[in-house]
Amino acid sequence: MSTPPHTHSSGKCPVTGASGADPHAFCPAQEGDSRAPCPAMNSMANHGYLPRDGKGVTADIIVDALMAAFRLSKPLAWALTHGALLLLDQGSAPFELHDLARHNKVEHNASLYHPNAGPREEYAPLHGDAALLKEFFATSKDGRVMTAEDVARVRVRREAATPIDFVHAELARGEMAIVLNMFNNPDAALHDEGVPLQPRSSVSSFVRSLFGYKDTGANRQLDGVPIERMQYWFEHERLPPDWTPYHETTLLETIGTINRLRSAMSAMRKTGEGQVQGEGEVEAEDTAKAPAKSVEVEAAKVGQHEEEDVSDDENAGGVPSLSHSRSATSETFSLPPTPQTSQFVTPPLASKGKGVDGIATTNDLEPRIIGKELRELEEIGSEQVVGVVA
Repeated sequence: MSTPPHTHSSGKCPVTGASGADPHAFCPAQEGDSRAPCPAMNSMANHGYLPRDGKGVTADIIVDALMAAFRLSKPLAWALTHGALLLLDQGSAPFELHDLARHNKVEHNASLYHPNAGPREEYAPLHGDAALLKEFFATSKDGRVMTAEDVARVRVRREAATPIDFVHAELARGEMAIVLNMFNNPDAALHDEGVPLQPRSSVSSFVRSLFGYKDTGANRQLDGVPIERMQYWFEHERLPPDWTPYHETTLLETIGTINRLRSAMSAMRKTGEGQVQGEGEVEAEDTAKAPAKSVEVEAAKVGQHEEEDVSDDENAGGVPSLSHSRSATSETFSLPPTPQTSQFVTPPLASKGKGVDGIATTNDLEPRIIGKELRELEEIGSEQVVGVVA
């Protein structure tokens, strides 16, 4: 029997219902649903924290969903949401998740595992690329977790191949800074295998030492996210089964990780670490290293290519074939029921070891931040908030 249409005018999901033992049971996007290039937004819709069809979304709905699903602090959830609305220029009107795919608004090129938008295309690809994802996880130095330095190395490589502006570079760092702080739950087994714990500030370490507190693998987050956990989330846009939010991810904590990513990327660019050839650069380098060939051989090849081009044009009725951008179809992932869904399935990716998209204030959108949360924002300064928009 085919899956029923995923409409929600009644407030119910036809697959999971609206309530029950688990109102946030997973249900992938169905035909007609709207999805984004962002795994966080899609997973919240797939679990019912956002409207399951991805439509009629408002700022208040997103803020509440981020706090409930991922345990983000209210200042961080508010900054992310209203920052995205400012970049989208959506105002206060409800929107759908697919609006987030508008190219160079919140979405940007040089994603860690999404193909770039094609020339002159208004919307970016919704589907990830398995080869890019495999390359991403292969960058892990220990094969067990993805650290800030591992992510920085991939960001350097992607931005070398596809340069992006400062604002979107900050957005890219903010996206992963939040991920690194959401999914790094304590794991004594991984710590015993050599994965370090998340470092504390000097002040925090000193105060804890005065009271005799000691960080262990059972009570302190890892300095990195297990590959299996992050891979599962990226691929399935589903909350990992072995994970619940261990702590509240705050705005200050996120800014600290953004700074760490920025510093690591700067150091890597100076030393050349992580910078590899972009698309087409490998071939150019190989050609430069290859021994010189005779003019006759090269001329023969040119003639052969010209004959092939003429043959192709004749087969097409005299009209040269045009290459289409990669956003039309995914080269690796299976296509979803409609262009607006982003659920995908990939083959298992090899991994080492234990291996797994600024701030608007309108009359209709008044920030609901009080007490210490407001003071926190004021102390940080609005110029730093841009860096955490995802």
